[in-house]
Amino acid sequence: MKQVFKKIISMFATLLIVSAVVFAAFEIIPGDPATSKLGSNATAEAVARLRAQMGLDRPFIVRFLSWLGDMLKGDMGISYSYNMKVSSMIVDKLPITLVMTAISMILTLVISVPTAIFLAKYAKSGIDRTGQIMNQALMAVPSFFLGILMTWLFGMVFKWFRPGGFISYRKNVAGFVGYLFWPSLAIAIPKCAMSIKLLRSAILSEADKEYVRTAYSRGNSTMEVLYRHVLKNALVPLITFWGMTVADMIAGSIVIEQVFNIPGLGRMLLTSISNRDYPVVEAVIVLIAFVVVLMNFIVDLICRKVDPRIK
Repeated sequence: MKQVFKKIISMFATLLIVSAVVFAAFEIIPGDPATSKLGSNATAEAVARLRAQMGLDRPFIVRFLSWLGDMLKGDMGISYSYNMKVSSMIVDKLPITLVMTAISMILTLVISVPTAIFLAKYAKSGIDRTGQIMNQALMAVPSFFLGILMTWLFGMVFKWFRPGGFISYRKNVAGFVGYLFWPSLAIAIPKCAMSIKLLRSAILSEADKEYVRTAYSRGNSTMEVLYRHVLKNALVPLITFWGMTVADMIAGSIVIEQVFNIPGLGRMLLTSISNRDYPVVEAVIVLIAFVVVLMNFIVDLICRKVDPRIK
């Protein structure tokens, strides 16, 4: 419990630092929300008046503490561009990005683990060498490029889905999940390749250790040694990688949402950055940082559970 408490304190400290850095960044980045909203032809008096209404004329530290206090109460502010609560906008877009991330992660797990075990079983064979070449190629291809290929091949040639025809989860859940399968697959494929390479190497490394020979000497079969002993230890570095992969998938969805015309969190973030809609940008970045920190915390707990030697 002491370690868990320390981790929680570390989480909040990290989020506080990220919040301060994000808020301070907009003091340095050129551009003014009031000018962006009124246009470049607006008078200086009109811009000053709007800045006062937005509270942008107050000192930095006062605005930051006020924003931080509101965030802790669940109030993310009002969007400059849409005059809506930022929390309402995020609640509307968040399920799209989370479902896409969840599908990507499920695909990564389902594909990578059996494939890595299969390649490790036939290590140094022709099958293994072919698999590694394909793996290297897939690791090198960006997700957005895979998304473009999938849109052309499965959308325009085979017509398995309608490119740009996003279906809202509020209208049709099955259609919503079906459309998100393709961008999720584009995100998952490079992660699968990385997971396969990491797990295959870990399995082969663990297979040469003393405890494996001891397990064989006790009469265990190859499958028993693999699943009861080797795989359990080999999964520890992979679990850590998967934890970071979840956060990376959320960040990677920003570009994929543009390719597949998905109105998710990433697309809203890019639009808000171009519009200098700082309350939205700050809230989304802090939310992504929270997911990263939370996943690191969960990964630590899982690794301790899988391998009690980790302290």
